[in-house]
Amino acid sequence: MLGAALLANAARADDETAALQRLVDAGQAPWLAHAPSPDEADALRRLYTPRQYAPLWLHDRWPTAQADAVIAALGAADADGLAPLDYDAPRLAAEAPRIAGADADTAALFDVALSLAAMRYATHAAVGRVAPRTVGFDFDVAPKRPDAAALVAGLAEDPDPRARLQALDPPFPAFARLRDTLADYRALSRTALPPVPDLPKLKPGDSHPQLAALRARLTALGDLPADAAPPADPTHYDETLAAAVRAFQRRHGLADDAVVGPSTLRTLQTPPVARVQQIELAMERMRWLPYSWPARFVFVNIPEFRLRGFAAGSATPQLAMNVVVGQAASKEKHKTPVLQADMTYLVFRPYWMVPSSIANRELWPKISNDPGYLDRNNMLVSNGRIRQRPGRGNSLGLLKFIFPNPHHVYLHDTPSKGLFARSRRDFSHGCIRVSDPPALAEFVLTGMDGWDRARIDMAMKSGPDDRHVTLGTPVPVYIFYTTVVVDEAGGVLFFDDIYGHDATLQRQLAKGFPYAS
Repeated sequence: MLGAALLANAARADDETAALQRLVDAGQAPWLAHAPSPDEADALRRLYTPRQYAPLWLHDRWPTAQADAVIAALGAADADGLAPLDYDAPRLAAEAPRIAGADADTAALFDVALSLAAMRYATHAAVGRVAPRTVGFDFDVAPKRPDAAALVAGLAEDPDPRARLQALDPPFPAFARLRDTLADYRALSRTALPPVPDLPKLKPGDSHPQLAALRARLTALGDLPADAAPPADPTHYDETLAAAVRAFQRRHGLADDAVVGPSTLRTLQTPPVARVQQIELAMERMRWLPYSWPARFVFVNIPEFRLRGFAAGSATPQLAMNVVVGQAASKEKHKTPVLQADMTYLVFRPYWMVPSSIANRELWPKISNDPGYLDRNNMLVSNGRIRQRPGRGNSLGLLKFIFPNPHHVYLHDTPSKGLFARSRRDFSHGCIRVSDPPALAEFVLTGMDGWDRARIDMAMKSGPDDRHVTLGTPVPVYIFYTTVVVDEAGGVLFFDDIYGHDATLQRQLAKGFPYAS
């Protein structure tokens, strides 16, 4: 009897391996909505061939504990801003209880399907669903793309596969904060929030019969404390309501003046489901960033109009400042590009070699109509090119920071300091103006003998013109674009999609798996 049972088990195992080999060799996974790509088919072969096509997720044709855990993780992918349907999670969850005692072909179909679904999830968790260059972002995610075959083999043996999958998420506190915020806004989107009517422009001290609706919305969003004392006069715009409006404005990149004008009203009327989408896009883009950061780097977020400098592996910036970025509304190509490049040198008291596009469109017409224009603006013409001499009136200010890139953009000082006080700061031709150039210079020159703040100030004010200073160690610069930000205090801030990049990424994601261009 024992011998017969052993022979039966061996025959059943042979049937399983034969069925698995047929599927793997053919590059097929019929239970999934989308057939394996050539790369996925290759990963399946690398996964199953070394184990002689033995199943990964079944033991005596019962799903293993690891299989159950991975299926549960796939089904909960939406908590991380991903889509469970991309991994056929409902089908796998429905089929798993039926596998026990199934025939060899059914067992093989289940095993291959779960392996491929896990590969897809792992890849999306690690590098996102859409390749950044597909949507015009000059970021390379290839170095962090996981070996799908090795990862799935490890999952099938890991006593805690869900933890291994979670380790693929961006290891930043901000990502965890976005995950929590995503859950909060999903809950809000399922709630019948008080609508905000089309109010006239209102400021503290005004009166309006529909201020109760404004209070209700701000309470639901958390800007007005739920335990705030009710107003003596519900139609009066009092200081308690003004404080709540200011808090809301600060969270949404608006001037915090407590005036309910068109921009504030439009933002108040934005439904929570739109914020859900915005957070999901932010999480997608965060997956494009490196897992490990250099010892010192500069990070610029375009929609936030903000630069931060990070050092020594800290999640808290060592410096932060306002910036001015490329114009969004211009018909010309003035948008600041999204890219990563290494800053290699600084130029103190630079000349400005006016780009031909700016000269032809803006300056030559002025010069032809005004013979004194060049002298008044400290400019000269050399070899047919317009050049502005160094000095405080120079359009680049007294310092520029160079990180060679195909777009020829850089960071620089500016004589137009007043623009930094505005809430929306897209005024440049594409390069990025920084509000505190000496602080940024001090940050990137750290470790270079003699370059303290006093010497930097002197080099800007009275040093030799067009002085190039090469950095001892290049400093990576990340020019990024995300409309949802976790600030230094852990608050979640929302910004306008000034360049339409959110809309572009959403259209790409709306195509569905495999998100082809």
